Amino acid sequence: MRLTFTGEATYDPVLGAVARETGVDFSILTGRIDRIKDVPYGQLTVAFTGGDVAAALAQLAARGLTVEEVRA
Repeated sequence: MRLTFTGEATYDPVLGAVARETGVDFSILTGRIDRIKDVPYGQLTVAFTGGDVAAALAQLAARGLTVEEVRA
């Protein structure tokens, strides 16, 4: 999955909180943080294992992240 963060959410410990709440483990495959017009912007490509993946996806979206499925 590709997770896109914008604004202050870029620096929030979102993955840790969602992992604790849903039991999903995240493996970070790639990532970057940049700024667009002085607004923080980040992208992570992650793999999910275990837990309730559907709940994790819902929580990530509820926290304002854009979630996209990517295929290798």
